[in-house]
Amino acid sequence: MEWLGTPHINNAKVKGIGVDCGMLLIASAEDAGVIEKDSVKVKPYSNEWHLHRDEEWFRNYVEQFCEKVDDLQVGDFLLYQYGRCISHGAVYVGNNTVVHAIVNRGVVMSNMNETMFYDAKGNSRLRGIYRYRGK
Repeated sequence: MEWLGTPHINNAKVKGIGVDCGMLLIASAEDAGVIEKDSVKVKPYSNEWHLHRDEEWFRNYVEQFCEKVDDLQVGDFLLYQYGRCISHGAVYVGNNTVVHAIVNRGVVMSNMNETMFYDAKGNSRLRGIYRYRGK
């Protein structure tokens, strides 16, 4: 929640200065003390990579530290597909609400039923719920 209002800046992870959705997931795990700060190294990437590639690059990073689950709990990561592959992540904070970083809006809270989480046919973009599998 401390990241709310942080501007969206691709590849950044500085509270109050800039973060993107993937780096927000890493920062959340760091802030919760489940991973060591700066222990996850992410190669530089374009904010449009998901429009041009099928590779599940985002999901592969998450699966290094998390396992896919069926039940939703506070602190879980939700992965969404925009474009050709999973390309957006959010942190579940309870009451059907997520915190995530959006281009031009920064870090915001959203209801999971908002239209942005559905495609034009009304199908959910959610592709998985992931939970940290550490100690």
